[in-house]
Amino acid sequence: MLDQLISGLRPDDDRPALAGHVTRGDLAGLTHGYAVALREKGLAAGDTIGLAVRPGPRSLAVTLAAYRLGLRIAVLDPAAGPDVLRARLALAAPRLILADAAAQAVAGWLAPLARRAHLALPTLGSLAPVVTIGRRLPGTPPALRPASPRSTCMRRTRSRM
Repeated sequence: MLDQLISGLRPDDDRPALAGHVTRGDLAGLTHGYAVALREKGLAAGDTIGLAVRPGPRSLAVTLAAYRLGLRIAVLDPAAGPDVLRARLALAAPRLILADAAAQAVAGWLAPLARRAHLALPTLGSLAPVVTIGRRLPGTPPALRPASPRSTCMRRTRSRM
């Protein structure tokens, strides 16, 4: 089924792919860009990545890119709790964690507030190297960046207010 979905994505296809004005062409571009970026990080078939990205176009594109490369995905669900995630990841041993700014905040500076909402992640860097998946400029390939320090996360949060 995923093979059919991936093979049906074309960069010039402007039909809707997901709610929120994401076209099949956008999804094709994101999927290709993430596949290239993951390969450039040295990941190969059989490797595991941890995925801590909110549901949406980016998480779908990373999932499709990982599938295309033969990677395994360990989804880091903050509702599972840090102890459960550590136990699961001890078996999966991810080579790389892909996280958006929200997941990094839940695992870091926002952890006390997140725990009150029954959300928690272990310190992501203790599991594997972490790269950030974030917004990109239209027309540019997606990039995987090393995780940013707390000040960068806070700066991004303030800029959205």
